[in-house]
Amino acid sequence: MRVFLLLLASCLLASCGAGPDASDSGSGTPMKTPLAVSSSSAAGVVIQVYQALYGKAPGYTDYSSYLAQASANNREFVNALMANFAATSDKALALLVLNNLGITAATVTQSGSYAALLSAVEQIFAAYGSAARGQILLNMTTLLAGLSSDVTFGAAATTYSTQVQANYSYSATSTNTSSSVVALTAATVPGAPTIGAATAGDAQASVAFSAPSSTGGASISAYTVSCVSGSSSKTGTGSSSPITVSSMSNASAYNCSVTATNSAGTGSASGTVAVTPAAATISSTSAVYYAPAPFASVMQTNYQPASLASASSLVNRSRYMISDAATAGTASNYLSIGSTYSATTGYAASSSSLSSASTYNDYLSKLVQVVSDSSGYFRIDSHLHPNNSIDFDATDSNKLKFRNNFGKASALYGYLTFSYDATTKLLQAKKRYKYSYVIATTTQATTYTGAWDEDASFSSSAQNYYVNLTGGVYKLIADTASATKFYLYESPIDFGIPDALNPNKVVIVTNAAAAFFSKNSVAATEGVSGGIYKEVNATYRSQILTAGNDATTKASADAMLASIKSAVEASGEKLRYSTDLYSAYRDATLSFKLFSDSIADGTPGQNLVPYVYFTNEKNAAGKYHPFMVIVSYGNPASPNGLKDVPHPPGDSTGEYPTLKVTRFSNLENYVAMIPMKDYGVVSDVTDNVIAVNLWTVRTTASLKANVYTYADSADNGILVDGSVIFPTYGNTLVPANQNGEMTAIGCHVGKGGGGPHCHFDGYQSGFSLNIYGDADYIGKSHPPLIGFGYDGIAVFGKYRSSDIKMLGYSTALDDFGAHDHDSIGYHYHAHSVTNHKAELLTITTSMDVLMKGAYVGKTNDIPFFRANDGFNTNPYKGGTVK
Repeated sequence: MRVFLLLLASCLLASCGAGPDASDSGSGTPMKTPLAVSSSSAAGVVIQVYQALYGKAPGYTDYSSYLAQASANNREFVNALMANFAATSDKALALLVLNNLGITAATVTQSGSYAALLSAVEQIFAAYGSAARGQILLNMTTLLAGLSSDVTFGAAATTYSTQVQANYSYSATSTNTSSSVVALTAATVPGAPTIGAATAGDAQASVAFSAPSSTGGASISAYTVSCVSGSSSKTGTGSSSPITVSSMSNASAYNCSVTATNSAGTGSASGTVAVTPAAATISSTSAVYYAPAPFASVMQTNYQPASLASASSLVNRSRYMISDAATAGTASNYLSIGSTYSATTGYAASSSSLSSASTYNDYLSKLVQVVSDSSGYFRIDSHLHPNNSIDFDATDSNKLKFRNNFGKASALYGYLTFSYDATTKLLQAKKRYKYSYVIATTTQATTYTGAWDEDASFSSSAQNYYVNLTGGVYKLIADTASATKFYLYESPIDFGIPDALNPNKVVIVTNAAAAFFSKNSVAATEGVSGGIYKEVNATYRSQILTAGNDATTKASADAMLASIKSAVEASGEKLRYSTDLYSAYRDATLSFKLFSDSIADGTPGQNLVPYVYFTNEKNAAGKYHPFMVIVSYGNPASPNGLKDVPHPPGDSTGEYPTLKVTRFSNLENYVAMIPMKDYGVVSDVTDNVIAVNLWTVRTTASLKANVYTYADSADNGILVDGSVIFPTYGNTLVPANQNGEMTAIGCHVGKGGGGPHCHFDGYQSGFSLNIYGDADYIGKSHPPLIGFGYDGIAVFGKYRSSDIKMLGYSTALDDFGAHDHDSIGYHYHAHSVTNHKAELLTITTSMDVLMKGAYVGKTNDIPFFRANDGFNTNPYKGGTVK
């Protein structure tokens, strides 16, 4: 390869001195050995060129005629023969010639050599035009003949020379009556296949198609399916439909097309078909024991808003869709964040349209939020992937790209701010801010303190450039005349914070963001080298052989459940719920994967709950204490909304205006233990003896212990996506919604960092970013199972006013927000509480409750209840006690 490519640039157009005829005289330099055609240079030209174009020897009559032409002027002869290929593309001609010279991917085995050579020859043909094709071909054939000792091309050169000698001997024989070349018609590339349906699989897709109407005069040797998602492209090849494309990213939207290849090359691509691979899910078909659909599945649901309302100007913290069309329609182009995540380069800023088959993902990927800087210019953030803001790439033609500005990144870039002229409709880049962070290590975690400093060099590069959209690519240009007009459309979905979560209408604060933490990782948790696998003993390890949903680990878990039920019942006790409920919850929670790039140290597509397994150990008295153990990273799959919280918790103690506030989340390392045995329920909250909780550390001695105040001082349950539940009251013993501290789904990050914890139920009618919604009720007879309290009591979604026919609708909830009906077992429900007056407040408020706070399940006999013991001291986690 090193020899051939170096010679190509200097030799393919100009004569190399070794080729026959560097002039028009026909008396060129004799050919080098090992080419054995030595009777005349013209004979060598005829045989070599004919073989390069047709892959065989000419007949005697034609050979004699060609020999006479070549003897007079070999270049004119070659050009005349090359004229038969005038309609052949540069790429097809390069492929044809190399193939006939014996240079293929099979004969050139050195990595990358054949592809590089094919591309180089195609580019040379293209660069010098059709008039030079003959001379280029002359030089190629002679050059190959001299490469018998080359490491890369030696075998092909030797085979080629041998065949040329054989063809010369054959053509010079008068008995050879092969047909004339004039009767030969060069094959052309095949037409475009017709695309069919694409079927999504786990990290793959099967794409169907039908053959093209034209094969180009040669049999089709292969079909290639290309599936593109942002800057990522995956391919699959085969000889017939369908073709499977593998190694795709789950939850990423791809557009797939297919091409056909014959001896002349590869034809044009078919149309495209959209497909989004998804991990196999194992879900319950029960109308009672079922959990919400994972967010990734919800995002693929068809969605069509009634209309898109236009907006005339940008308003701080508002969300928009940005189009180059003055009227919103399915053919309009909208700014969209690419679907392929890269820790190094971020996401592409691309342009795409909408259709009648569009999904929530199609709309949310086109939704941006604008945030103003101190100069009144606007940063543009992705709504779906809020860690990413628009930047430009000076090394890539000033293209716009979404880049990470609010989390860990392999490369640090920055973001632009823009002005928008409501009259001219032009977006103009005004400033750039460089993103950096200071890293510090504590005993518990690594902290990253972010900084966003104005980039002074931007003034000499692209400041005041305008945004141009051409061919689906957004970039900055200096010329106003070439700038693209952009039109604003309001978000078709309201992602604002409901009044119930900010009843006092607290306005958003301008405090700087606190540092984000990093204290766990997928590599440290998952796999046979991860911490969980190493800690869990052989009795339970078969349930965690594979992270996430897996048929083999499910079989092991279900078998363990059955044995637990038998053992507990044989001892005269019982489980609190049917094993079907535990199995359904396990399968559902393992299906949740991170969809949004919104966790500072998370990766879209990763598991949110990698493991759930069941243990059944005895205490010293021989009593069984079975647990469902849930390993969680403590974050939702959807955009977490932390940047929208009006008044987040401060990162330390002190006067709030001086504090930094929590707007970022990080991966947690929760190992939650849900007791499965029926320990009974309390008649009074204080029946559960808890040394430290919100009430025991109260500062108002007269405060009563009740379902709100006698609450855990931290998390008291876990949701199906792996986020944790906190009591309705905060640590000041008043409802946690009073100070505007919540996201739109009722969660926030505390001063210690971590994942968002949820004080309130985030259900909203219609689409929302909450873990459950209206679609989860369809065809069911009971609200969905959304979590568990640490007392072992299951938490179900709320009863809506339309659920009058559902099981338990008419059975009132007690003071704990729980009830028992239809043999399901006593359980909590999310529910609304109106006109509630906290003892320490003078006003009333309304709340959407998950768990009020106090545990209703008896906890005194639960071993290691809320203890943070490790696997080597707590046998009920399934480890080995040392």
